[in-house]
Amino acid sequence: MNSQTTVKLGKRLSQLENMLEQSYSIIWDCCCDHGLLGMSLLHKKLADKVVFVDILAHQMALLEQDLQRRFPADKPNWQVICQDVKELKIPQVESQLFVIAGVGGDKTVEFIDSLCEALPGMPFDLLICSVQGNYPVREALIRHGFSMKGEEIVYENKRFYEAIYVTKKPGPIITATGSSMWDWLNPDHQNYWQKILGHYRKKALADPLRFRSIVDDYESLLASANITAEVMPIFKEPNQG
Repeated sequence: MNSQTTVKLGKRLSQLENMLEQSYSIIWDCCCDHGLLGMSLLHKKLADKVVFVDILAHQMALLEQDLQRRFPADKPNWQVICQDVKELKIPQVESQLFVIAGVGGDKTVEFIDSLCEALPGMPFDLLICSVQGNYPVREALIRHGFSMKGEEIVYENKRFYEAIYVTKKPGPIITATGSSMWDWLNPDHQNYWQKILGHYRKKALADPLRFRSIVDDYESLLASANITAEVMPIFKEPNQG
């Protein structure tokens, strides 16, 4: 290992890396783009093999050149695959982690569904940080029987993200709104909650059958917060009249 393999990560990717509790036989860096997180995990020897996956052919060619420069070896412990995650041929082995970051909620749910279909009955872990749509992402994880390993709210470049680390093995339940990640005295967390609630309240005005229950779920978080409205102003319901 030498200095040229060191990778500098931003706040979001650093948070994802720091959440990992173990090493793996294979880590799949899905929709990897420049491959920064996967290269950092490779540098820190957190997997026997790291597989970089994306559909952008030109970007993957550049990434492969970068990997050859940073991690030269006769038998490299990395692989670059230019393919849709849903079309991957995944080995039926244990101790696999799939990183899904930088894509929207709908695409993340598609990937979760396809991975569960490809590995029926096989335990594996997911490390997720979608661009938006965290509520349906969490619903998909609950539907497929995942349990929680860790969750954090990340604020980077004026955007909020949820970093979600889950496993197919038994463990703590996942909630659709998140639970342990909330620090109600943190102004960033207050702002994030207000932003989500405002978003779904607007949607509930147009489609109450679909979105009113989501509004109720986020509002109910305050019941367990043990915090006053003076400390955390509560959004007023939009004027119905």
